[in-house]
Amino acid sequence: MQVQERRRPPIKVRDTLTIEIEGLGHAGEGVGRTNGFAVFVADAIPGDKALIRIDEVKKNFGRGTLIELLQISTQRTDPGCEVSKDCGGCQLRHMEYSAQLKWKQQNIIDALTRIGRFTNPLVEPVIGMQSPKHYRNKVHYPVGASKGKSALGFYKKGSHQLVPINTCHNVHPLCNKALQVIGPLLHKYDLSPYNSSVGKGLLRHVICRVSTTNNELMVILVTNDEVIPHFDGLLKDLQTSLPEMVTLAQNINHSRSRVVLGRKTNILWGEPYLIEKINDLKFAISPNSFFQVNSLQAEVLGKQVVDYAALGADSRALDCYSGTGTLALHLAKAGANVIGVEVVADAVRDAVLNAELNGLHKTDFRVGQVETVLAEILKEGSVDAAVLDPPRKGCEPEVLKNVIEAKIPRLVYVSCNPSSLARDLALLGEGGYKLKEIQPIDMFPHTSHVEAVALLTRSRTI
Repeated sequence: MQVQERRRPPIKVRDTLTIEIEGLGHAGEGVGRTNGFAVFVADAIPGDKALIRIDEVKKNFGRGTLIELLQISTQRTDPGCEVSKDCGGCQLRHMEYSAQLKWKQQNIIDALTRIGRFTNPLVEPVIGMQSPKHYRNKVHYPVGASKGKSALGFYKKGSHQLVPINTCHNVHPLCNKALQVIGPLLHKYDLSPYNSSVGKGLLRHVICRVSTTNNELMVILVTNDEVIPHFDGLLKDLQTSLPEMVTLAQNINHSRSRVVLGRKTNILWGEPYLIEKINDLKFAISPNSFFQVNSLQAEVLGKQVVDYAALGADSRALDCYSGTGTLALHLAKAGANVIGVEVVADAVRDAVLNAELNGLHKTDFRVGQVETVLAEILKEGSVDAAVLDPPRKGCEPEVLKNVIEAKIPRLVYVSCNPSSLARDLALLGEGGYKLKEIQPIDMFPHTSHVEAVALLTRSRTI
């Protein structure tokens, strides 16, 4: 039998060609085809006709760099950012916001049909922001060298090369103010940038967190050493120039890896945490706390989860991957008895504190891996609704198995990854659950990310 020759890609590295952009990839890159062969192009959007240079060729696709726009999409807009072409923070700033929301909705639908094999899934229009700017209440500024001096910025797309910036249109104004104040102080106090290739240098990152409720700022210096030179002078300058700063913390990270935070964090000055308010619930945010970076949309998310959970007074609910208790406390405020499960002990400690701050005593936060402790919790009694809010990789198979066996009537699955969401929803469907609908929420405008809240139901008798 004659073996069919594998088709060779019709392009090669360094080719230049004209291509029409027909869609977007899951990471927000433009997608076009040449002789039926897919090519991904960053900064391109549907409707563009572009001259590109091929940089990479794989068996089934290629990647190219945009050289010139020959035809401009009607969805294209001025990004309004001087570093948008280099900075890796935004993938869609050059796309009209309404078009971004439609694509994010379609991205979820495509994942459900392609990966989950769902037919005509009900995915509601994405709930966007009225003003999609300055929404981030937390930002990591990498520290690097620029023109022989220490500088703050973001990484260039697909690299760890620093792009110095003076302002970011996505972050809270206090974070931008801190950026503009701290930048010159790096040179003044000889805070050398960390170089991972040689393991030397002091300052790795500057992290800023904001309480949008109180307009207060927390600054965290991530360092390679315990000693910060000229600290007294640095603190005095920060206090003078940033009167909104209520906390200065230090995280010590000796690792040669790209991991941002080390295990040890010290409060150098000020309060141990910020207080943020979401839907009239108070949350203590410590330097290492996980908290939604978009406070306005976190309110939308909390209300959506409560609505889908549909819990009555004294009902029993689970919050798996509960973090610092954001969603669990929304359920408790609605009257439910809530058990939260989280593997990070510091997050559980924060969740307990947050429950105390709000006087919500019908909460029980437990430390452990969800896939390990869930089965024992389900033996303690029936559950009326469960929230699953796993990391990007989705739920462990054992978690889904336990949920299916418990026949919990309502599930609310919160996900920031359409691919893992589709996979897990399909598995739950095989176990007797019916996908009712999905409500996407735009937590991260101008990026390719989208949050999805899915409602699944089943009968206990099935």
